[in-house]
Amino acid sequence: MFMLLIPVIKVSALEEKNVKDFMNYLKDDEVKELQTIIEAINKDYKLDVVVVITKDTQGKSSRDFADDYYDNNGFGVGVDYSGLLLLINIDKREIWISTTGRAIDIFTDARITDITKAITSELSNGKYNEACKTFVNEVRKYAELGVPQGQHRVEVNTGERVSYFQRVIQIIKFLPVYLGAFIISIIATIIASLSSKGKVTINNRTYEDGTFVLADSRDDFVREYVTKTKIETSSNNKSSTHSGSSGRSHGGGGGSF
Repeated sequence: MFMLLIPVIKVSALEEKNVKDFMNYLKDDEVKELQTIIEAINKDYKLDVVVVITKDTQGKSSRDFADDYYDNNGFGVGVDYSGLLLLINIDKREIWISTTGRAIDIFTDARITDITKAITSELSNGKYNEACKTFVNEVRKYAELGVPQGQHRVEVNTGERVSYFQRVIQIIKFLPVYLGAFIISIIATIIASLSSKGKVTINNRTYEDGTFVLADSRDDFVREYVTKTKIETSSNNKSSTHSGSSGRSHGGGGGSF
C-alpha cells in the first residue's frame, strides 16, 4: 500500500511548482533554475510568480485563461493573492502577463509593455528558456523598485481611477486595523502605568537647569544645494484593471510573437 502511494505523492509535489511547461520546451535543469529564482522573489518581495507554456487555453482568450489559471490553482501571497503570471500561448503565438494584488500597483501598463517587448523578441527566435529567464529577472528588478510615484489604477469598464495612496487609506480604515491599533494602545498604556507605579515623573523642572539667556545670535549663509529627481508622468504610472471570472481584480497586458 505504501509503494502504491509513492507515485501519487510525487505528482502532488510537481503540481505545486510555479513553472508549468505543458509543451516540454524547457529542460529539467532550466525549470529548476527558474523555480529557484521564483522562490527567491517570493521570499524577498512577497510576490508569487507563475510561468505557463501551453497551446490549449480551453477556448478562452489569453487574458481570461491567464487570470483564471492564476485564480483557480492556489497561487498568490497574502489576503490579496499578490503575484503575476506569464502565459505563453503557443496556439495563438501570444503572451499575456496577468497581475494580482500588489503586483497590479508595481507592474504598471508601461512596465508590462517593456517586459513584453523583451520577451517577444526572444520567443520569436524560439528561445523559450531565455524568454522565461528574462521575465523572472524583470519581475525581480521592478519588485525591487516598488510602486512608482503617482501610480494609480483605472478600471477598464468603468473608467474609475483609484490612486495607490487612496488604496492605502482604504486599508487603514479597515476595521481590524483600527481594532488592532486600539488593543495595542491599551496594552501600551497599561504597561506604562505599571512601570511608573502611578507616579508623575515629569514636571516643569525636568528640563530646567538654571536660567537660560540668549546673549547674541546671527544667521550665516554657507552654501546652497539643488537636487533634481525625475518624476514619471502619470501615463507611465497607470495600471489598467478588470475583473476575472472569480471576481478578483487583475491588471496586465500582452502581445504577439
